[in-house]
Amino acid sequence: MQKLTRQGLEIELPDGWDARIYRREADDGAGVTRRALHAANFALPTNLGDYAVGAAERMTAGDVLVVLLEFDPDSAGAGLFRNEGMPTGLAATDFSPTAMPRAMPGRTAAQWFFSLGGRAFCLYVVLGSHNQRAAVMPLVNQVVETLKIEE
Repeated sequence: MQKLTRQGLEIELPDGWDARIYRREADDGAGVTRRALHAANFALPTNLGDYAVGAAERMTAGDVLVVLLEFDPDSAGAGLFRNEGMPTGLAATDFSPTAMPRAMPGRTAAQWFFSLGGRAFCLYVVLGSHNQRAAVMPLVNQVVETLKIEE
């Protein structure tokens, strides 16, 4: 296992995983940055973009991509972000090919919006195969359960 800690985010990853944590520009024009995390059990390409579409395009069956994005704290506790706390116990039935930002044959995804410590987040997970999603769920949960957000 390897641990990556940066920008108040932490994740523990099995050997062979690739990950990065960085601050991304916000859309509010105020120059405020928000945290982002990308982790995958395959090599991440450079210049991913927030939802790591470039990585999702390269996925094969058995591949897992985990994305954590921070949003404007004014959204915390409201609307999509009304759920409090990091999602746990993710299930294969949570995933759908229609949750992809754009259709990619075979891929499937799920996203969970939540608030923690007065801040708003989205956890977005992409799997390389919709048909094999149940087989990788133990790995997905193993990794997601190690995510820590400094409050």
